[in-house]
Amino acid sequence: MDQGRILIVEDDPVQSEFLTALFEGRPYQIEYATTVAEACAAQDRFQPDVILLDNQLPDGTASDLMRSLPLDDPRPSIIIITSHASIELTVSLIKEGADQFLVKPVDPGALLALCERVLDRVRVSKNQMALSRAEANQAFNPFYGESRAIRNLESRVRKMLAVDVPVLLHGETGTGKSALAKWIHKETQRRDFAFVELNCAGLSRELLESELFGHEKGAFTGAALAKVGLMELAHRGTLFLDEIAEMDLQVQAKILKAIEEHTFRRLGDTRDRTAAFALIGATHHNLEQLIGSGQFREDLFYRISTVQLTVPPLRERREDIPLLARRFVAQIAARWGTGPLNLSDRAEACLCENDWPGNIRELRNVLERAILAHRGPFIEAEDLNLRAGNPVPLILAEGPPIPLASRLTLKEVDRRHILQVMEEMRFQVDPAAEALGIPRSTLYVKLKSYGVATSRIKNRNPESRIETNLIRE
Repeated sequence: MDQGRILIVEDDPVQSEFLTALFEGRPYQIEYATTVAEACAAQDRFQPDVILLDNQLPDGTASDLMRSLPLDDPRPSIIIITSHASIELTVSLIKEGADQFLVKPVDPGALLALCERVLDRVRVSKNQMALSRAEANQAFNPFYGESRAIRNLESRVRKMLAVDVPVLLHGETGTGKSALAKWIHKETQRRDFAFVELNCAGLSRELLESELFGHEKGAFTGAALAKVGLMELAHRGTLFLDEIAEMDLQVQAKILKAIEEHTFRRLGDTRDRTAAFALIGATHHNLEQLIGSGQFREDLFYRISTVQLTVPPLRERREDIPLLARRFVAQIAARWGTGPLNLSDRAEACLCENDWPGNIRELRNVLERAILAHRGPFIEAEDLNLRAGNPVPLILAEGPPIPLASRLTLKEVDRRHILQVMEEMRFQVDPAAEALGIPRSTLYVKLKSYGVATSRIKNRNPESRIETNLIRE
């Protein structure tokens, strides 16, 4: 998988050969141009993230090319490579949109490091743009509802917005802690900087350290390039650590130092780096109990819990369930193009009676499946397929939906139900085991018997969806 697109605009054959050898085998897509006209055509076709641009070209200059680039985002970063860099030229090209300058002959290591830093910024910028567009199209209000519980939460959150201190969010899986963290970020003075999110569940100590602090080239086997850590990317913005209770104790000590001193070191590095950010942590565990059992550092707990907020589960705000359900149905129907849909009165009553161990995430999942199964303008209680307060997986095929238990062996029903719950819990083992009412060790044994490697589960990104072949026939 490529890690960025680089357009090289250079008419000197020797310099082109040098750059070709430099980037050979690197995880980038590379295209070349020798004139301003060729570069303009390549820009439209290739959409590069970075342009390595010679100042003097046969049919114009770097300024000519930069003036032809689109003004809207995402605009590529420009690195000028020139034989002569006077102050006047530098100032002029900066005004035109240049980001960096290198003087020939170019140092290979310096150019590679510069490209990696620029591409890191481009990736963060693209992620933020995608997040902003997604939020604009389908923003979730963490205080959507009329219950006393959600109104009390909103009141507490608004009171603490003016205070730049760490925030600790408590709440069961699926209650909307991530949505609340994003909302807090957007309402503070840090809104113009990055919101960086990491789910700590299932990550090994080494991977967690690499993600948070970054690493230098050669820091460990497989570290072919230096990597910017999430703490560095979150500088002046917000770092959201979901499931912070899952963090290894050694990493907890390093996080504490970074929060208190605003400094850290990349893996394999010897110099300190600076990163000042707002920290929001989230967990569904009782951290004070974990402190007592030696699984969480007491000093870190007191450092991150200046403000503690509890996001209520759906069963404590049942009057909000119909409102949330109607909104989700409207959003899903609009996205899938099914036409207007409504919930019947009996369907809403069934939703309100359910306990929702997976909370808002589970509610949305059930409604998505119901919309796939519905047969008319209304979603009926039967479409929800709720039994004894719990959703039952369906086989979606031609004809009416058939409950799994009517056609399959008990073992197969057990397998499908467990994999369905794993999907609903975003492949996180702890909340899935809790929802299933079985020990974590038992869940691991069952998943292994289904051919799902436990090492793969532990290290999987919880925000991604599991592969189809793990949950389908």
